[in-house]
Amino acid sequence: MPDDHYTSGFNNGYSDSLAEKEEDGPVPTPKSGEQPDRRNEKRTLLLQNLPDQVCHQDIVSIVRGGLLLDVYLRPVDRSASISFVDGSAAQDFLAHTKRNDMYLRGRRLSWEWSERQFYMPGHVASKIRIGATRNLVIRSVKPDITEQRLREDLDHIHNLIIISISFVDGDVFLSLNSIHNALFARTCMMSRAMYRGMRIDWYPDECALPLPKVQNPPRREMAPTSKPKTTPMVNRFQMLNLDEDATDDSSFEDEGDGTMTPGFSPLKNSRRSPLDLSTAAA
Repeated sequence: MPDDHYTSGFNNGYSDSLAEKEEDGPVPTPKSGEQPDRRNEKRTLLLQNLPDQVCHQDIVSIVRGGLLLDVYLRPVDRSASISFVDGSAAQDFLAHTKRNDMYLRGRRLSWEWSERQFYMPGHVASKIRIGATRNLVIRSVKPDITEQRLREDLDHIHNLIIISISFVDGDVFLSLNSIHNALFARTCMMSRAMYRGMRIDWYPDECALPLPKVQNPPRREMAPTSKPKTTPMVNRFQMLNLDEDATDDSSFEDEGDGTMTPGFSPLKNSRRSPLDLSTAAA
């Protein structure tokens, strides 16, 4: 079965044919002060290595950083194509996945630029400028509007995937797989008598939330090593020196006036001069 999502022109968006792009007319050159044309931007990422039984909800739960234009899942290849409205958002998200590994059900995901880029038609771009997203909200729904009824009413839209339906306080929120399919779904419901009198709006895409800030683990600072206290070296001869100094100090006393004369030591137990010859002869 051919992959119609990539071969049928606008209904799918993925095309390399210039003829299909010319249906919206030539790409105008932006004038000064006008927003640049973003229809041909590089915006589509290829997600690979998906786990088995993955669903669209799994994918939109991990993509952040920009409004999504289209999400296309290929379960057989375990891959998906994710197209952002803004090409710079796709580039930022891809850089984020290169810096931070992403896992889904225990499998490490692989991200890269897709070889086939999603072309955004001009009328879709104009709707996005006034607030269109891939998500719809039906205000004040009637009691007979049920999830089963909604799925049956939208089942005829080609390649439309209803990711989730939530009833909250009388309103119903529909998460879809692409903006152009959301445009078809809104037009379809507004044309049916069942939905008359109910306002159908777009609501924000959760994938447009900012990229998560990854907190690096705090660096462990090494505790300063305390220097061991150095014990001053004790001179074991110091006490001997003190004794000698005390002895030497006492030897400086002069015989006559009690003053200390360096270099001379009085003879103890004798008042005689050491030059006394009579003493020496005896």
